Amino acid sequence: MTDTLAPYSMINDNRILLLLILNLVGISYVILMNGANIVERAKCIFYYESKKLPHNDRTHITQICNLIMDFQAVFYATILLTTILSSDYHNVPDREITKVATTAAALFTGFAIIKRGFHNTVNSILFSKNIADEWDSFYSFTLRLWGFLLTPAVLTVLFIPQVPLKFVEIYSILTVIAYLYTIITGLNKIIFAKKCIYVDIFLYLCALEFLPCAIVWKTMLQLNDFITIKI
Repeated sequence: MTDTLAPYSMINDNRILLLLILNLVGISYVILMNGANIVERAKCIFYYESKKLPHNDRTHITQICNLIMDFQAVFYATILLTTILSSDYHNVPDREITKVATTAAALFTGFAIIKRGFHNTVNSILFSKNIADEWDSFYSFTLRLWGFLLTPAVLTVLFIPQVPLKFVEIYSILTVIAYLYTIITGLNKIIFAKKCIYVDIFLYLCALEFLPCAIVWKTMLQLNDFITIKI
């Protein structure tokens, strides 16, 4: 008689819960120390004005808050992607799911760093330093804000497993749409201000947003296929 492994569940993974607790403590610190600034910057997305954008990335506290929010975005995206990809796995050893999660976290981290580097390189060549710096600040904040938007989906996956995964997927897609809307708004008001060159905006998004996202998604699908074949 052979033992049957219980399906992997993130809520039963002590490593995930420990990281979640650390993240919640860190975000509590962020809200306490920088909450008002985050709210004001979020409002500026809808009525953007360069001179009114409140930010100061040179302070020690702000840098710490930014790192915590960066971790949150990567951590939450990793949880959701791993959950979606592993939903079809049955009797999978924990180490295989850990490989998926580790790969996803590495991809998201490298993706964010490399893509930001591409943005900075392209913008420094095509636009003035002030515009490039302004866009870098806006773009980085948008990614961190996306991490906050993923919170309901992550808490649902971890603590309310009765909710169908389809609803979580739909919500996650909506957050991606909101993220893209914010990026397009920023491009239209910072880089292509007063020009309304929609073809340029489309080409910019294809080169620096859609193509890198497609590469990451394709990589995760190949990993998923590899694990499925092994199973």
